[in-house]
Amino acid sequence: MAYVRCPNCADTMQEFRELEGKAETAAAALVLAPSLEGKPFVAKAYHRCARAGCRRVQRKDHWSVGATLPEGL
Repeated sequence: MAYVRCPNCADTMQEFRELEGKAETAAAALVLAPSLEGKPFVAKAYHRCARAGCRRVQRKDHWSVGATLPEGL
């Protein structure tokens, strides 16, 4: 786990965890595709906000590069 800035949580510091499971990883690849600029999606380079109800996925090395997962994930 990491403690980093989350734009979806009022720009506060939150715990982030690794992406879990195929559905979550596939959804992250889909919502992040526009920011990848043709580069391959590498799941290990991203993590997800662990706060209940938050669906933010962002790069581990650059908090502003990220997206929100669809509801239900």
